[in-house]
Amino acid sequence: MTFKISDNLSLPRSCVTWVFAFLAKRGAGKTYCSSVLAEEMLKQKVPIVVIDGMGTWWGLRVSKDEENPGLPIVVFGGEHADLPLNPDKAPQIARAIVETNISAVLDLSNLSKTKSRKVVQEFLDELYQRNRAERHIFLEETDMFAPQKPIGPEMAMCLSSVDNFVRRGGNHNLGCTMITQRSAVLNKDILTQSDCLAVLRTLAPQDKKAIQLWVEEQTDDDPDKLAAWYDSLKNLENGEAWVWHPENPAIYQRTTFRPRETFHATRQFLLSPKASTIKLMDVREFVEKFSSVFGSEKKPKEPTGETTSRREAELAEKLALVERQLGKEMDLRAQAEDAYRKGMVEKDQTIATLETAIKSLAPLRDFIRAEIQELIPQLPAPSNSTSPTTITVTGTQPKIIWSEERHELKLTDKDLRGKITLLYAKGEIPEKEWFTTGTIHALFKKHAWGQDPRASQALDEFTTWGFFEKGFAGARPQYRMLLAPFAAKERGLISKEG
Repeated sequence: MTFKISDNLSLPRSCVTWVFAFLAKRGAGKTYCSSVLAEEMLKQKVPIVVIDGMGTWWGLRVSKDEENPGLPIVVFGGEHADLPLNPDKAPQIARAIVETNISAVLDLSNLSKTKSRKVVQEFLDELYQRNRAERHIFLEETDMFAPQKPIGPEMAMCLSSVDNFVRRGGNHNLGCTMITQRSAVLNKDILTQSDCLAVLRTLAPQDKKAIQLWVEEQTDDDPDKLAAWYDSLKNLENGEAWVWHPENPAIYQRTTFRPRETFHATRQFLLSPKASTIKLMDVREFVEKFSSVFGSEKKPKEPTGETTSRREAELAEKLALVERQLGKEMDLRAQAEDAYRKGMVEKDQTIATLETAIKSLAPLRDFIRAEIQELIPQLPAPSNSTSPTTITVTGTQPKIIWSEERHELKLTDKDLRGKITLLYAKGEIPEKEWFTTGTIHALFKKHAWGQDPRASQALDEFTTWGFFEKGFAGARPQYRMLLAPFAAKERGLISKEG
C-alpha cells in the first residue's frame, strides 16, 4: 500500500508517522501539494487532522468539479463549519477526535493569533497524550506556531508544544506535515527534525539558508553540487518539488505533484459569489458520532489518593517550569549588569540591545507571577491540617569576583586553528546562523585547503575561548558565533601580525 503523489513517485504506507516539511514561497503550491498527500491518506482511511489558519482546507469535502462529494472530513470553525471551534474546548475536541477516530479540519481563520496559538498548544498537548492509533497532522503556516524567535510566554509555550509534538509524536503513532512560506522564520530546531523535505520554488536567500541547515545534517555531498541544487530551487514550476528522504527508503527526486481530486479553495474563489453556495460532502454521520462523545463528558469523580498524587506531581512540574523561567530572567539581568560593570560591553548599540531584551521579559515576569498565584490555592493541604500550604519562591544572586589570564597564540594558515582564525577574522564564517564542520570544509575548499578530520575538535577550542557556542541537531554538533570579529579586534583578542 502506497500513497501516489505524482506520476513517478509513490510514498510508502509508513510515511503516515513521518515528519514532513513543505517549504515554498507564496503561490508556489505548498498547500496544494500537501493536500494531495492528505487526499491519499484519506482515501486509504488514515485519519488526519488539519490545523488550518487560512480557511481553505474545507475544500477536501468537495470534488474537483465542485459538484460531487469530496472526502469525509469534519470541519470545525470557519465559514464552512460543521461544528463550532471554541478556543476554550481544544482539549475536549482532541479527546473526542481520538475516541471517534474521525478526520477533521480545525479552521482558525476567524480567530486571533493569540487564540489560534492557544488552540494549537492545548490541542497538540492533549492529542499527544491521548493518541495511540496512526494519525497524521497537517500544520498550515507552522512558522506562526513555532517561530525561530518567540516573543513572550504565550509564543514560547506554543512553540514548546509544537516542538514536543514533532520530536516525540512518533512514539504515539503521530506523524506531522509542517507547511510554511517562510523557512527562515520557522524554528530551526524543529525544522531539522523533519524526516522528509518537499521543497518547492524558493527565492529568498535567507529561506535557502534554512533549507541548507537541514541538508547539511543529511549529506556530505560535494559543496559545489549542493550549491547548484540550491540555485535550481528558483526555477521550479508551480506544483514541482524536490522530495528528499535520506533514510530507507531513500528518496531524492524532482517531481510534479499530481492534480488534486478535491477542490482547491483559492483566494480568488473565496471572493467569488459561488463561495457561499458550494455544497460540501454530507458528514452528518461523523458529526453525530463526534457530538455523542463530545457532549457526554462524565461528572468528575471525587479525587482519590492516586489522583491527588498525580495532581501534586503536575503542579510540581508546572512550578518547576515557572522557577526555571524565573531563573532565566535573573541570569539575563545578572549577565547584563556584569558585562556592563566589567567593561565587556563597549558599544551603545549593544547596551541598548541588552536593555531591550530585559524589558521584553516583563510579560514573562507577569506570567510567572500569575502562574504562582494560580498554583498556591490549588496545592492540597497536608492530611493532618486544614490550613493551606504556603509556597515561597526566592532567588538570590551571589556576588562573584573573577579574574582572567590570557596567553597569546601565534597561528598561521598552515595550522588548523590558524585557518579557522583567518576565516573568522575575514568575516567568512556566518555571524548569525548555526554552522557545522561541513560549512568550515566548504570554506576551506575556497582557499584550496584540504579537509581536516580534527575540525570539530578545533571548533570546540574556539567555543571554550568564548568565540563560538556549541549546540546539537540530533547527534550532530553545530556552532554559532558569540563574538563578532570586529568586537574581537576592538578588544585586542585577535590581530594580524606584520
